[in-house]
Amino acid sequence: MIKAIVKSVVKPIVKPIVKPMFNLSPRAFMVFNFLSFQSAWFVAVTLQQQGILILITLLICHFLMSRYRVRDFYSVFFITLLGSLVDLICAFTGLFLFDDGHLLPLWLLLLWANFALTFHYSMGWLMRSPLVVQAILGGVSGSLSYFSAYKLGAVDYAFTTELTIFALVVIWSVTLPVYVFIASTIQGK
Repeated sequence: MIKAIVKSVVKPIVKPIVKPMFNLSPRAFMVFNFLSFQSAWFVAVTLQQQGILILITLLICHFLMSRYRVRDFYSVFFITLLGSLVDLICAFTGLFLFDDGHLLPLWLLLLWANFALTFHYSMGWLMRSPLVVQAILGGVSGSLSYFSAYKLGAVDYAFTTELTIFALVVIWSVTLPVYVFIASTIQGK
């Protein structure tokens, strides 16, 4: 009796929730993930608070299409938590200044969540890269990303541009390998 109820009532409700909405190939999903994050970054730094709904929509689209929602959720939770903590420390120390006066704006948290989703897909190759490559890539790409956001007006620097970029190179040389380690650990579960 219970088996029949589960089969006829519960399964039709739960199956669409658990099963991905679109059955994209792994390569197509990787392309989607890459384009989604690039879009999220651009929306976040150009629209900031006005782009929050778009950033949330990109996250929802990812989770609707993902075959690994639980793993992705853990990545979002832990990487966003750590990345936001690092940014909060940078804002608290005056390394970053945001126009709206918040130490950590919501659009930046959502950008972190979108970034966290790249580690198992478009940036999954980092898990197979040597630590030194992760550190160099982190230092270069992390500092360039924040410098670009500075040039687009999403963030301001309290210190000189040179000092801030140096600090970002050091921070991202350390933190990107940590984010990769977190993603690798989650994937190993």
